[in-house]
Amino acid sequence: MNTIQASIATFIGLSLNSFSGTTLAGFNIAVDYTVGASPISVQIADINRDGKPDLISTNADGVSISVLLGNGNGTFNPRTDYPSLFSVSSLKVGDLNRDGKLDLAAAAGGNSDLSVLLGNGNGTFNPARAYPVGTYPYGMDIGDVNRDGKLDLVSANGGSGTVSILLGKGDGTFNSKIDYPTNIDATAVAIGDVNRDGKPDLVSTAYESNNVCVLLGNGNGTFNFKADYPVKRGAYDVQIGDLNRDGKPDLLTASLVGPTDNALNILLGNGSGIFNLKTGYSIGGASKAVRIGDINRDGKPDLVALNQDIDVISVLLGRGDGTFNPKMDYPIPTGSYPYEVQIGDLNRDGKPDLVTANYFRNTVSVLLGN
Repeated sequence: MNTIQASIATFIGLSLNSFSGTTLAGFNIAVDYTVGASPISVQIADINRDGKPDLISTNADGVSISVLLGNGNGTFNPRTDYPSLFSVSSLKVGDLNRDGKLDLAAAAGGNSDLSVLLGNGNGTFNPARAYPVGTYPYGMDIGDVNRDGKLDLVSANGGSGTVSILLGKGDGTFNSKIDYPTNIDATAVAIGDVNRDGKPDLVSTAYESNNVCVLLGNGNGTFNFKADYPVKRGAYDVQIGDLNRDGKPDLLTASLVGPTDNALNILLGNGSGIFNLKTGYSIGGASKAVRIGDINRDGKPDLVALNQDIDVISVLLGRGDGTFNPKMDYPIPTGSYPYEVQIGDLNRDGKPDLVTANYFRNTVSVLLGN
């Protein structure tokens, strides 16, 4: 590096680090790993119990789930595929039969079922079993919604405008669905205690509606009638987190909008399950996925969102008060059409890393944090 290059690099570093005293978060160039056809969802978990993070993706056109076992240094072995019965749209990981081995649950967006694959603890899985839910379940989550110590499944059903609750029996099987109305074209659902009463609640987004709906839980697996809060039209994903560090859960949504619109919308909670007017942030394009994490390790929540229009990951560093600095973009391969992003420590160095599912390239991209 010559003197001029060094001066430019120093100037850029100082400028980027001047965001209200925050520390710059950076990532290495993306490394791609091949998975099945048209990956939509990706998760990070130690599925073979060797202490090394692994990757799991759901592949819509491949009608499969790809497992890539990790080496512990941020690299991954070639994939092993498992049939998923249906074209899947969302994936979650949890110990569904309480045997200490992680299992998989996937939503079949093109059908009306959830697929459950029980894990053997060595990175392999048993054949998928289907459970009927509402029409077109695009999103799902795992949690103990009736507080009996057994994990349950919840799906967001775009075709029927409902969420389906499948209470778990604790052995990896589930009871028949119970439906609650949300909004038509529901795309995502998240489980969390938004009113701090110790009872799990549900939050769901709907692509065609301009709101996010909240269903407060009764603690026994049943839920009250929904309350709607306005967000940007095209809301596709939702996350629950304490964005302003006041101990009260807030909501974050990602929307499929134009390049000048606010793809990210924040609703600050008052601690009783009610949310204030939204604050919007533009990332220069549409987003189907957003995550909350402390990317620069300063104790303040940051945002990580996918920009599908220009194939980048946008990072917005938080100020700790529920507001965020302008985005910093990290490229993934052109033509990726990234569908989902996750945050995790893939090389076990204590620094957050990122992984994306790239629909058009049949890959997952790994970006190690520096």
